[in-house]
Amino acid sequence: MEQAATKPERDYPPKLTAFGKWVSAQARRLTMGGSDESGIMRTGYLRNDPYSVAAIARLRHAVGHDIGDDPETFAWTLPPTDDPDISGNASRHIDEPSPQERAAHAALTLFAAHQQSIRESSMHTDDNVSLGRAVGRMAYGNFNENGIRAMFGRIQTASSWKELLRHARGLIGLLKRERIALNYGLLAQDLMALRSDRTRANMVRIRWGRDFQRAYRHEQTGEPHME
Repeated sequence: MEQAATKPERDYPPKLTAFGKWVSAQARRLTMGGSDESGIMRTGYLRNDPYSVAAIARLRHAVGHDIGDDPETFAWTLPPTDDPDISGNASRHIDEPSPQERAAHAALTLFAAHQQSIRESSMHTDDNVSLGRAVGRMAYGNFNENGIRAMFGRIQTASSWKELLRHARGLIGLLKRERIALNYGLLAQDLMALRSDRTRANMVRIRWGRDFQRAYRHEQTGEPHME
């Protein structure tokens, strides 16, 4: 008896919070253009806008550095404190960055490192591309698959922000080489969850693991996603 063909899995939109949507909007403005912090319209990095080019360069240099080392990045990385749905309870973290501030700084500086010198397309996508899915796409058929898998495992069990960012930066460098985009709003949410409580961290790990396996299998079999 002939077995029925497996239907491709539907690709649902990512579940972004107000915070995740804000981070995604920042990445889009940097690449595609929009109003800067002064309300001036910019054409974006992909159109070689000088302001956006300078912003990407400055953000890239801030990867792995503490928040506050370069205050000029605040225009892009600090969530608006007048909107608690985006910034959380930032006022409660008087002597240290809030989780949202840490995650936004991490995601947007990593995005800048990902985008730097790529002018043909944005390395942020609004599609449902988690880090797990992007790395799964990259791993299949890659001569360094074992190394990629090991690095992917280490980012999920990192014991500090510094360690997490070190492994994230390594993976982003590999994704950049392969021109594989990911959703940076979703990444910011996931990084924040990884460094919160055990339950939320495990939820991210499980979803990343599923996304990795699905993407790897799609690359292996050539099965299309349903959009």
